[in-house]
Amino acid sequence: MLRRFLTAGAILALAPALLATDTIGPGWGLDEVRGLTQPTAMASHDTLANGNRVVYDGSIVWLEQDDGTVLATLGSTLPSFASFVEADPTGTFALFGESTNGVIFRVPLAGGAIVPLTTLPLNYNLVYEAGNATALVSAATCGFGCGNEIYRLDVTTGATSLVANVTGPSGPLAFAANGDLHYAVQVDTFPTPPGSIDLVRWTAAQIANGPFPLTLAQASVFAPGLDGGAYMAFDPEFGHLFVTESVYLGTSSVTEIDRFGAVVGPAASSIDFLGKVELFDAPGAGVMSAWQPSGARLQYRTTDFNQGTSQIVRVSPRRAVLVAQQNGDGTMTCTITGAQPNSSCFVISSRLATYDPNASAHDLMTYLFWTGMPLANIRRAGIQFTTDATGSGSFTFQNPPPIQGTRVIQALVRDANGTFRGSSTTVTN
Repeated sequence: MLRRFLTAGAILALAPALLATDTIGPGWGLDEVRGLTQPTAMASHDTLANGNRVVYDGSIVWLEQDDGTVLATLGSTLPSFASFVEADPTGTFALFGESTNGVIFRVPLAGGAIVPLTTLPLNYNLVYEAGNATALVSAATCGFGCGNEIYRLDVTTGATSLVANVTGPSGPLAFAANGDLHYAVQVDTFPTPPGSIDLVRWTAAQIANGPFPLTLAQASVFAPGLDGGAYMAFDPEFGHLFVTESVYLGTSSVTEIDRFGAVVGPAASSIDFLGKVELFDAPGAGVMSAWQPSGARLQYRTTDFNQGTSQIVRVSPRRAVLVAQQNGDGTMTCTITGAQPNSSCFVISSRLATYDPNASAHDLMTYLFWTGMPLANIRRAGIQFTTDATGSGSFTFQNPPPIQGTRVIQALVRDANGTFRGSSTTVTN
């Protein structure tokens, strides 16, 4: 399940204005921008199920509320460069690392002593395995310019074992719901050339049984040619992957990738560095994907290293909205807003008498189709129409009085590649 995140700040009806440097992608909408306090701005963090954060700045680890109010200081370490913080899924403890000396620590979130677990030089990212007794760590233990390793870490004893050797600097890790491990392969060239980052995948069986150490030769390419790969997180509900493509001195994006490795599009873009992305439940039954009903929330972190500032931006899916206008000449014009810009939509309809206003979800593989139309009664209206640069478009059809009020109309939304990705709200003719 997604972690539940229902703080007062998460359901604000009036969100602060988005900074001009960020652009929300098609099929998504802005919920809130949360500026981080100065101590947190350059520190690593992880958001807990109750909306609080556990934070590590390289010297001190603490708990804070969403507004930055410190709740408890959990302990301190020798001054170092913080690399990651990841709370275990039960919210009992957190593992955090520093890359100056390579130490990975464990700390109870209810209070207690910090325990050094192990040393993995240049540790970068950590993900928990099923059962939470072990985690995988991405760390360039041999130093710079000699590749990266993935280790299995016993979260209680600190024992480690080598799982994989890969090329390039340290990259992020993410588990799919079926246990397959995904990794963003980095390149040694700086700045990272456009299109040079490949996401690869090892199966759950390989991660469990080896032969160890695994290599890239035993992995399959999941999504090739990204511009960056700083952090990754899977939606366990529908299987889409969200990657922060952080580009040096360029425009970075939080990119949505479907379960087959095809890029859906950006959930958001920014000229600042994009770091951690986190996924949460929200009221509603929708999933974490563009053009879906309410039901999920994504937050990502941006950092302006020149100014020493950082913020959390919260976005969630938005359905395209279809509205209808009956014209005096016996025609009706339907207009859509919030669809994919410079693309097209496909119109379907069904009899109003069989329509259920309580929409049901149907997994059509590339998207979750929400409709109240009985599938057996859906008819293709024979209409396709294009959208403009704002994601708006319209179509007009004959709608004389004898048939008015007898049909329900809905539009299917295509992405930039022409693949169906969502459905609009409905109108009655």
